[in-house]
Amino acid sequence: MSFFGLAAENVNFDHDPAGRLPRYWSATQTHPGPAAEWLVRRDPAAPSKPNVLSQVSDGGARYEFNLAIFERVFCRDGDLSVKFRIHPGHGARTAGLVLRYHDPDNYYLLHFSADQHNVMLFHVEGGKAEPIQASHSKPGTYGVDHDIRPGVWYLGKIVFRGKRFRVMLGNRQLFEAQDDAAPVGGKTGVWTKGSTVASFDDFRIDPKD
Repeated sequence: MSFFGLAAENVNFDHDPAGRLPRYWSATQTHPGPAAEWLVRRDPAAPSKPNVLSQVSDGGARYEFNLAIFERVFCRDGDLSVKFRIHPGHGARTAGLVLRYHDPDNYYLLHFSADQHNVMLFHVEGGKAEPIQASHSKPGTYGVDHDIRPGVWYLGKIVFRGKRFRVMLGNRQLFEAQDDAAPVGGKTGVWTKGSTVASFDDFRIDPKD
């Protein structure tokens, strides 16, 4: 269940002061590397003006996962979404959603990549990220290829119920997946990989269990 009942939580960051983490959020990382810098900032291109949450440091290590965790809701099942924009730059350009977060080494992450041009789902266990195969796909097929472009706002969404997951971009379903790990509850949030600079807006978690 969620800490405050089963009501949906919508976060647009517009009432949080710029220059710091928003209320009810914490920052951490998986794998050692330079500390990420998560903060609220004004963005004239924000989907809901004026503020967004951004990871603004471009000094992250290649395999570092920078996590911003929403502390207000704990759930096993839910509908999770966010609007995100990956900023142009060199190196890693990957960002997305975190779900069933237990600690910095154990959670699921949804990966939208502008350098690999794909969308994938991972189970992070003991700090090791294992890709989850898309349902009804050939063995060894993980996620889908998709042209994610830097500088463009997208709406990413994942619906998770028990061992089943449904991944969407905008109103289009990209793939379904199933993981055999026992489903456990956790927190939700957003993430960036390595040196990725990205912004997020209109974060929503609708817990179901």
